Amino acid sequence: MFSSTEQEIRDRIRQTKELLGLVTQLGHEDQMNDSEILKIQKGYLFVSLYSSIEFTLTSVVARYLQLLKQQPKMPMEYRRYILCSILNSNFNSVRDCGKGKLWDRKAEFFDSLFSGDAVEIDESVFPTDGVNISYKQIQDIWRFFHLTDEGLPVGINRLLLNEIKNHRNAIAHGREKAADIGARYTTEVLIEKETSIEMLCFHILEAFKSSYENDEFLLSSVA
Repeated sequence: MFSSTEQEIRDRIRQTKELLGLVTQLGHEDQMNDSEILKIQKGYLFVSLYSSIEFTLTSVVARYLQLLKQQPKMPMEYRRYILCSILNSNFNSVRDCGKGKLWDRKAEFFDSLFSGDAVEIDESVFPTDGVNISYKQIQDIWRFFHLTDEGLPVGINRLLLNEIKNHRNAIAHGREKAADIGARYTTEVLIEKETSIEMLCFHILEAFKSSYENDEFLLSSVA
């Protein structure tokens, strides 16, 4: 079900590990830890870490919706907030119509909501505010898909996500040099951050796998 997505996640994580290996090697060769290339590589680790988080969250959500699309149900069979994604086009139709068609679109929305036909699911929907991935976006995803447990695994602090996002953006948008950011961290600290992000990525994957395997997206799954 999620095997190809899982492999892609592993590839992103492997990329970060390869970069960490280079940082470790450079650190051994440069005992003073002050070479420019070492600092640059440390800084770019935050870009790689962020890419793992963003890819994991977006690709797992897309795969989950693809699986739901293969065996669609009537709208009222799904749990409440999942309808925010499943009926996204219907919401947009109401939002984007002119004043002259507003009440017609409202009626059409409720026709869709209470329809006895299987819903048409768009797997490209990503139910967040569209801003870079941080703790807020993970909270949104957990809420809108009724996922169990917490969005962050035990031992991972939300500040870590903000730290990685902010450093990635600072480098990507040219506000700071990768070397300046990299100079603030030891290799040991970066290894700990990679371990935490790897744990988070698989936590997200397993939450969606469990939800799908146990039909937790259906109203009937609620005790």
